[in-house]
Amino acid sequence: MSTQSDTSKSDDKSTRLSLKLRQTVDHRTKDLIISRGLYALSAVVLLFLWLPIVIMLFLSFAENAVTLFPFEGFTLSHYAAVLNDEALLRSTGRSIQIATLSATLATLLAVPASFALARFDFPFQESYRIFGILPLIIPGVVLGMALLIYFRSVLGITPGIGTILLTHGVYGFPFVLLVVTARLYSFDTALEEAARDLGAGPITTFRDITLPIIAPAVTAGFVFAWLRSFEDFIRVFFVRGTIDVLTTTMYSMIQYGASTKMNAISSIIVIAIAIILTIGILLGNLNNFVGETE
Repeated sequence: MSTQSDTSKSDDKSTRLSLKLRQTVDHRTKDLIISRGLYALSAVVLLFLWLPIVIMLFLSFAENAVTLFPFEGFTLSHYAAVLNDEALLRSTGRSIQIATLSATLATLLAVPASFALARFDFPFQESYRIFGILPLIIPGVVLGMALLIYFRSVLGITPGIGTILLTHGVYGFPFVLLVVTARLYSFDTALEEAARDLGAGPITTFRDITLPIIAPAVTAGFVFAWLRSFEDFIRVFFVRGTIDVLTTTMYSMIQYGASTKMNAISSIIVIAIAIILTIGILLGNLNNFVGETE
């Protein structure tokens, strides 16, 4: 009886070990399948997002700028055509100027508004916050049409560069507001209090303590507002009047069949934006800002 009991206990232990081993193997197999599936999904998403850009860059150097096949060789003629197109260069320079001025306007207005939201309590504060981010939510067609009617009927302003600047200033405002407000909510005000306890005045405290800390957020907001202005077509289409910017010029090129230049100018824009973002990350320390606000 004792021998049979020992044998039964040994069989039970073996069975339990076998089940645990099988469960462990199944668990590892499931983890492996899930991880490999997530990697595959990520690869598919990245391919879907980046393949059109890669094809566009390739076609910008191809003799046949419309289709991949038949491949007829490489050329720089499309880039030369872009550099020799005075109207395209003029509209590009105008877009850069408008983006810079409108992003500056949005930043100058949004930074004080961010301090008001983050540091003070006042009536209708939440309504103010909601109205501050509305230009980000309202469809571009609606905002463009509403601002066109407002400029013409209420203010009596003829559509042109001024109306584009104001429109893009309004459009860029919420990008700066959201980023700077998020940084101010995580700001340690004890640093400012320590500076004031040591005899620093309000201006000195802001210059030496507050501004260096929020500078990455301000830089990030400015970059976002600049990019939104530079690439905007829908809103600017309504308020531009007879002024052409890069996006409207590109739209006209597509309409009139000058598509051979499109890949080249689009590639230049992609490369330029990548360089701007890289500079912003390196100089503006945007990565640290994103980490600090989490």
